[in-house]
Amino acid sequence: MTPNSAVDNSSNSLRNRVLQDPSFGIVSLLITVIIAMTILEPSFATSGNVTNIINAMMTVSFLAIGMTVVLIAGGLDLSVGSTMAVTAGVAGKFIAYGMPMGVAFMWSLAIGVGIGLINGLLITKLGIPDFIATLAMLGIGQGVILFWTQGVPILGYMNDAYYYIGGLEKIVGPISVPMIVVVVISVVMAIVLKRTKFGLELYAVGSSPISARNAGVNTHAIKISAYAISGLFAAVAGIHIAGRTTTIPPLIGKGYEISAIAAAVIGGASLLGGKGRIIGALIGALTLTLTRNIINLIGIESSWQAIVTGSVLIAAVLANRASAGFSRKRLRRMNT
Repeated sequence: MTPNSAVDNSSNSLRNRVLQDPSFGIVSLLITVIIAMTILEPSFATSGNVTNIINAMMTVSFLAIGMTVVLIAGGLDLSVGSTMAVTAGVAGKFIAYGMPMGVAFMWSLAIGVGIGLINGLLITKLGIPDFIATLAMLGIGQGVILFWTQGVPILGYMNDAYYYIGGLEKIVGPISVPMIVVVVISVVMAIVLKRTKFGLELYAVGSSPISARNAGVNTHAIKISAYAISGLFAAVAGIHIAGRTTTIPPLIGKGYEISAIAAAVIGGASLLGGKGRIIGALIGALTLTLTRNIINLIGIESSWQAIVTGSVLIAAVLANRASAGFSRKRLRRMNT
């Protein structure tokens, strides 16, 4: 083999890997939109707007990471928005009552995990469908936070440290605490999913629960763990959004369950289970956040915002499907 042919083969291999990547379609769409908005709307690329995008993306990212884990296991968690609201309220109220911040955060995280465990037990032990169990938990969570606050926003919990935790104050330059937390969590979860027995079993349960059970996998334990992880990250999102907004309205989590599902699906996770990546969840969160930011910048009426967001979701899914189709065709050619 000549040096030139070796270089050509290496180049072709790299190109094929990029084109076959499940995130290729949505990343291409994102780059196109960013370039277009930078040219058409001067305020889009300003440091202030970029900061707003990143801060808003963090909340959705935490939820999308947890949702991706649940989707990989073949489940669905509609309770993440209300879990986020409840745990945000716990953190804010406890700090306002004088509890040390670290202790208040531990309570929030524990409650988030507890809600996730209840979801998992209802689904696996009582046989309640994922949709029904988590929808019921969504209603319970919303009712709890409304009853607890009597419809009055929670105030008086902010302090100097919480401004950093919410991302309103930066550590160094543009780097904030939530950015570091998202990166650390993403790396850890990516390793867990790809390099551990739990991760492999998670994909196996989502792909075929019966086959996984026949192979000796404790499918109930895996699914319960997935919901506990989702509850944990919903609590992390609650702690973050309480610091980002500096006040906690009772309905602060309303609609976030849809954002979490959309971000995970945009990032390549399958509603049928057995498929999903952490990097995809982050790409999905960025896509949603960018879409909403663009809607606000160009002044689209609120009545059209849901339509535009839904259209972007469809376009993103089609882009991912096109990328997956290319990958399948490439594999068929290689096998013939």
